[in-house]
Amino acid sequence: MGWLQKLIGKVGGAQPTDWTLLDGLPDPGLGIAGKPIVPDQCYIELYVESLRLEKARRFATTFHGLIYSFASLARQGTDRAELASVTKPQNLATLGVNDLNRVITVSKRVMRPMPWRGNPLGLELGLFSIKSGNLLSPLVNYITKVSDLAGISVVTRLNPFVPLVLEGLDMIAGQTADSEIELAIDTDMSLVDSRLCALVARPKGTISGASLKIDPQDRKLLVDGKPLQAAYCVFSIRSSSMNPEWGEIPALKEAYADFTRAIMTGKHKEAEEALAAFNRQLIVSPDLISADKDRLKEKVKADLRDAFPGGGQSAPDGVRARFENRKLADLNLYDQ
Repeated sequence: MGWLQKLIGKVGGAQPTDWTLLDGLPDPGLGIAGKPIVPDQCYIELYVESLRLEKARRFATTFHGLIYSFASLARQGTDRAELASVTKPQNLATLGVNDLNRVITVSKRVMRPMPWRGNPLGLELGLFSIKSGNLLSPLVNYITKVSDLAGISVVTRLNPFVPLVLEGLDMIAGQTADSEIELAIDTDMSLVDSRLCALVARPKGTISGASLKIDPQDRKLLVDGKPLQAAYCVFSIRSSSMNPEWGEIPALKEAYADFTRAIMTGKHKEAEEALAAFNRQLIVSPDLISADKDRLKEKVKADLRDAFPGGGQSAPDGVRARFENRKLADLNLYDQ
């Protein structure tokens, strides 16, 4: 943590005293806020919902909107997880001065589902405007591509990407004539439920959460019922009982592939040993909550019974066809 703190001051116009974090805004019917966040009973995700830009006015040309996030949270049996993300959603790809008067609805996930192991959630969130053209546009494209690769990896494989992402952001921030921090936050949050938050370009003490509401149609921020005329970023911390990326966990994918290969031999003993190896990987996996581990264990155990009905020592004809090219994600963990 702390990259944004080091950055503030490098980029022209950044004044952290002019930014206010408003936590726990009322949910206007989006179904996001108020869901329990309990250790080992849910996953959490981070979404940027909407934003409004202002400081890019000085560019007098087209520019990119860039969202940076860095999350640090407890991880079972190992060091804290660290996830870096830099994204340029399509509706932030190329903006002009005329876009500064409108609210941009993003609803973009910037942190993939992670098992919640307990407080705190360390969070850095930054919104940048970057002048398009010259050398910065290719660099922005490169950093977002690297971030996309990191975002689909589990945390154990993410670590090599983090320095690349941050180094690229340092290079962008160093071009003070062509980049602006619109908003930024570096904080630790204690979570008991899911929530909607807003980071607003207003001095602390000059705006209160009681006066703010989120428009359910385009998620823009309203103050006393009228659109807020300031730069802001509405974001959400969401709770979910399901991890849609469970089937992409590398250690489990590899262990399940070994299991299906053992089934393909037609030998019950080899398949049993491979199942035991899969279960060992499942027990130590930090990327699933306990309920999902139990569910997945039963799914794979059912595969063994399917391959060797009646406890037979040899697989009957037809098993190869059923298990050939079978992948972990084919198990339909949530029966959907």
